[in-house]
Amino acid sequence: MGSNRKTRKRISFNRFGQPNDKEHTSTFAHFLGTLARNGKYAPLNVLRWDKVPEKPNKEQMLQIVKDKFEIPLGCEDYILQSIGKKWRNWKSTLKTKYFDSKLSLDENLRNIPNRVNEAHWNALVKHWLSKEGIEASEKNKQSRSHQSYTHHTGQRGFSIIHEMEHEKLGHEPSLSHMFMTCYSKKDGTPANALVGEKIEQMKMLHSGASSDNGNDAYYKVMGNGKSGRVNLYGLGVKAADVNGTVPSRKASHRAALELQARNEQLQKELNELRSIVSENRMQGNPSDSSIALSPNNHVQAATSVTQSPIEVCVLLGL
Repeated sequence: MGSNRKTRKRISFNRFGQPNDKEHTSTFAHFLGTLARNGKYAPLNVLRWDKVPEKPNKEQMLQIVKDKFEIPLGCEDYILQSIGKKWRNWKSTLKTKYFDSKLSLDENLRNIPNRVNEAHWNALVKHWLSKEGIEASEKNKQSRSHQSYTHHTGQRGFSIIHEMEHEKLGHEPSLSHMFMTCYSKKDGTPANALVGEKIEQMKMLHSGASSDNGNDAYYKVMGNGKSGRVNLYGLGVKAADVNGTVPSRKASHRAALELQARNEQLQKELNELRSIVSENRMQGNPSDSSIALSPNNHVQAATSVTQSPIEVCVLLGL
C-alpha cells in the first residue's frame, strides 16, 4: 500500500474498460488472482461476491491494485469483476481438491488447506454439505454439462485476442472470426467436431450474404446468448457497448471519469501558466508574459477538452 507510485507498471485498457496490454496483462491478472485468494480481503465465508463488503474489503483491494499498477480512471468495475471471478474459481478449486461429499462433516473440516482461514473453511464445508449447497452444486453440474465449447486461447483473454486480431486484420474482427480463432487449435483445425460444424455453417452464411460482416452469421448459428451480454469480448462487456447506439451505464461512467481527468490536468496546466504570467508581470517582462500566455499546446489542449472557444477564454482569463 505504500509502494512508490513511480515504479508502478502502466496497464493499457481498451474502449470497453478491459486490459489489453500484451506485455503486462498476464502479470496484472496473476496479481488480481493473488488478491482473490487472500482471505483477509476476499473472505471465503461469504457465499456471494456481491455480499463481500465494499468498505473496507473491496476499497482496500482497489487501493492495493492502484499502488502496484497505473490504471486509467473508470476501470475499477472491471478489476472488481475480475477479482470476483477468480474468487469463485478459487472456491471451486478448493472444493475439488479438499472436499469430499462422501465424507462426514468432521472429516471434511479436518482436511483444511494450508492457505485457508480455519473459520472460513468451516463455513465453506458446512455450506457445501447443506441442502442449499447441494442443490447449487447439482445446478452447476448441469450447466457445465451443456458447455460444448472450450476455447484455446491459453492465458490470453478475449480482449487480448481481439486486440491482436484487430492489428493483424487492420479492422475490427467479426464475431465469426473471433469464434474461429478462439475455438480452433494452434494448427487451425477446429477444437472438436461440434466446433467444426458451427464454423462451416458460419462460413456458408457469410459467403452467401455480401452485406454480412461476420456478426450476423455468428448470431444465426450460435444465437444471441444471455440477455445484455455479448460473447467473445470477455469480462464486463455489454451488448449495448458493442451493438447499441447508447453505451451502457458503466461505459458512460468511464467516459465521464476520463473527461474529468483531462479537465483536471488542463486546469493544473492553466494554473501553472497563470503563475508564470503573474511572475513575469511582477518582474516587468510583459513580452515574456504574452508569449507564455498563448502556447499552442495549452490552447489546443483546452479546445480539445471543452470544444468551446468561450470556455477556453474563460479558463485562460482572457
